[in-house]
Amino acid sequence: MDFESKYCISHLNGTISITTRKVLDENQKSLLEDGEGELFLTCLTKDQRCSPERLLELASELGDVYLLRYKIDFSGKSRGYAYLQYINAPLKEAALEYLPMRFRKLHLPIKVHASMNNRELVLSGVESSLRPWQVYQEMLEIHPFSNLRVYEYQLDTFLYIFGYRNSDTAASAHKRVRNAIRKFGTHASIAWLSQEHILSRVQGSSCFHQELSQNLTQRGCFKF
Repeated sequence: MDFESKYCISHLNGTISITTRKVLDENQKSLLEDGEGELFLTCLTKDQRCSPERLLELASELGDVYLLRYKIDFSGKSRGYAYLQYINAPLKEAALEYLPMRFRKLHLPIKVHASMNNRELVLSGVESSLRPWQVYQEMLEIHPFSNLRVYEYQLDTFLYIFGYRNSDTAASAHKRVRNAIRKFGTHASIAWLSQEHILSRVQGSSCFHQELSQNLTQRGCFKF
């Protein structure tokens, strides 16, 4: 496969990204950037049998690949997982059947799953002296986000849910916020959002949520 003519390869923050050079329709590209049709590959070996180039070559047997995000550690070795998207997003369903079969024939232990594309983080345990607007401004400086929801589940105790464009952007934000978590107090924590987390802690929407929603909508910054 002629990678240079068909794909652009980049390496940033522990990720090797191989992206198509094809010019796509803006609507199609936007949906793909939001994570449409994303697959999650696990159990990748650290040798060349599961190199980014080899994975792309095998995946391309089914159709043109839009993006492969291959995760590596500090030594440049595989962290055991990667994300895959086809230009034709509906190929996801066929890939869930074809790729495991193809990998088994090659005696590769790779597992293929539909990606959850988790793109929301929850910030909790924030120091009570910090008001929602202050948290909003601090988080915006650490890493841009797409939307924010704020809930008051106890008096002056808030839960902040930050939304990002896709799982990769959320993962980058998670790392940066974790490194700067002391800004929000000694008991603050950042985690991936789960439905169980919300159901167990949120009692209702606060007046601050309503205020933030109204103000940010008027400014055209974020959608709540």
